[in-house]
Amino acid sequence: MATSRDAPNPLRPYYIPPSIGPPPEPSNNATSSPFSSSRNPKPSFGSQARDILSDLDYDSYFPDSNPTLAGHAKRLVDQALWNYTSVLLAQPFEVAKTVLQVHQASGQGIAGLSVDEGRSRPNSFASGKFEDYPSDESDDDSPGYFTSTAPRVPQHPPFSPTSPSSSRSPERRRRHAPSRSQSSTPTQAPHPLRKLDLKKADSLLEVIGQLWKQESAWGVWKGTNVTFVYNFLLKTTESWTRSLLSALLNIPDSGVMGTTVSGIGGLDIIDSPSPLLSLAVAVAASAIAALALAPLDLVRTRLIITPTAAPPRTIYPSLSLLPSLTLPASLMPVTLLHSTIPTIISTSTPLLLRSTFSIDPVITPSLYSISTFLSSTVELFLRLPLETVLRRGQVHVLQEHENQRLSAAYRSFDAGRRDRKEVYGMENEDPSVRSFKTIVEPGPYRGVLGTMWFIVREEGVQVVGPGSAAAVQKAAAARNAPLTSRTRVRKGQGMHGLWRGWRVGFWGLVGVWSAAALGGGGGEF
Repeated sequence: MATSRDAPNPLRPYYIPPSIGPPPEPSNNATSSPFSSSRNPKPSFGSQARDILSDLDYDSYFPDSNPTLAGHAKRLVDQALWNYTSVLLAQPFEVAKTVLQVHQASGQGIAGLSVDEGRSRPNSFASGKFEDYPSDESDDDSPGYFTSTAPRVPQHPPFSPTSPSSSRSPERRRRHAPSRSQSSTPTQAPHPLRKLDLKKADSLLEVIGQLWKQESAWGVWKGTNVTFVYNFLLKTTESWTRSLLSALLNIPDSGVMGTTVSGIGGLDIIDSPSPLLSLAVAVAASAIAALALAPLDLVRTRLIITPTAAPPRTIYPSLSLLPSLTLPASLMPVTLLHSTIPTIISTSTPLLLRSTFSIDPVITPSLYSISTFLSSTVELFLRLPLETVLRRGQVHVLQEHENQRLSAAYRSFDAGRRDRKEVYGMENEDPSVRSFKTIVEPGPYRGVLGTMWFIVREEGVQVVGPGSAAAVQKAAAARNAPLTSRTRVRKGQGMHGLWRGWRVGFWGLVGVWSAAALGGGGGEF
């Protein structure tokens, strides 16, 4: 018997019913019971669709649609191993960059050229710069060239404890005796605490080579664990704080909105209903995370800048050495600048490119990729001077804290008290030999602008003028070679002294951008 579906519809004569779909409902017989529908309920539309589309495979479209606990664990382990491997490969260059930023290049020139202005231009006798000139006081053992040739008759006055001759002669002998002993045994000087003798103020390979020679692989890869922990906690704290602030201000989280088209690893806030408010939230989250994890950053700098033989070498004992787990007030300005300025540049770049210059990652991918690369380069060269000031400030704070702890330990040791607080991992340490040892001579910290001015105008020397490169190479080959009249030596490192270690950061950006461009990502990294 033909059903209504098989029979042609007079209103739609050319309509052919589809061959798929739920089967037609059987016609109800006249003898059927009115309660038959209750015994055979009509299947719902959801069950029919599930039965029809049950043969489709969704795993190729949604691979993580229904992950298991083992899948979650495997993904976390893979991500942790990838992050730790990245830190491990980059740690030698980070260690070398930190050492160069802390190192004070005073008295050193370019390529080994050394200029001592103190002896060439003495100012006064009180400054101690005439110490190489002969003194007007003659020694008793030296012959008198400007006196009479007649034999001197010794006078024997009566002994008097207040006699000038009796009091001056022993004092003069005592004064000249140390100088003669020091000149006779010059090799008996105490071993210096600083181990690295850097000839160039911006050579990463020289630092890595000397670290490998002095401390082997432990010196090149020191601070790897604390760097990995710091990076992980920094990203986690920043993301959590940004999500919390976004929820409190009732705006979408920029961390999960448009991150695939930012191109520089930043945040794309152009789709936010309030882009400026989203930018403020991102900057505030970066500042809060940097201030909260500042003690861990101090520990990282301590482990890198101290020798591997100086205890402690783990995270918890190093944190115990700090007087408190809060950031010192002297480091707060440079810490805020170092954490917020890169976030401002990386977050505002997509908004500026797409809203002002109409450069879109979909319409103009090549131009957008080049623009984001230039933005990352600007961010790098703005961050490096602040990072240099921050590292020197951290070493200065660590030295002050260590001196205070050393003074308290000396007082407790002299008083014979046994109730002094021991640091975990340093219970058997002798307080009489404890000090903050660094592998290089640290530069001074004079605030943000003061430290930058000292590096540019006062620290070290530089050769300027035409033919300076040839003059530097000649002076490096022969230390006593004079400079030409066209070149001159200027005090200070110049502006390039603020960008120590820029090569490793720049070539890292070039490598990541090139890999993303060759991989078809349009330069997104």
